[in-house]
Amino acid sequence: MSVTPKTRGRHHHGDLRRALLDAVAEIVQESGPEAVSLRECARRAGVSHSAATPHFGDKRGLMTAFATEKSLRLRAAMEDALAALPPGASPAERLAATGRGYMAFARQNPAHFRLMFRTDLIDPEDPAWSEAARRAREPLDAAMQAVAPAADARALRARIALAWAGVHGFCTLRAEAPRSDLWHPEPRGAEVEADLLALLVAACLPPGPG
Repeated sequence: MSVTPKTRGRHHHGDLRRALLDAVAEIVQESGPEAVSLRECARRAGVSHSAATPHFGDKRGLMTAFATEKSLRLRAAMEDALAALPPGASPAERLAATGRGYMAFARQNPAHFRLMFRTDLIDPEDPAWSEAARRAREPLDAAMQAVAPAADARALRARIALAWAGVHGFCTLRAEAPRSDLWHPEPRGAEVEADLLALLVAACLPPGPG
């Protein structure tokens, strides 16, 4: 007796976790993070809600795993920008490159970028998310230490906070108001990115003599 195989969705070869995270990405892009549900992600992955639950527990667990993954991709975008620099790039150029990578990630993934910091939707106490968020900041930390090697811990923290706040704030504003005349139409966006980074790098440099 022949058996008709079940129709498979995206879930095959044990890749249900990946399919569920891909479904989150689609929904966030289409309708925003509030529209995500474990049930809808399971439907798109071609499995039942009960089959999806063991992987993440609930919507908050699913969103936290998604934000964790995106934090690591944010770090990768900053590393790619650093790798694109010519040999012998100065510490200031390396600091600017981390900002360019951050901005590029946010520009290319605006909906996903906004979700990553939604602590009302994710679990900020999750160890994997905390570790990914720490790792995402490492390129900036290292670049800032090279820019201001003599700065004490307090001064270094202030510089990192200034650079991060400036770049992240700009990315958030652009995601929330994409047609603002400050950065729309192009080439205004590219110009303000470059000029903002130059201002932030200059503000983080140690004071000169006199």
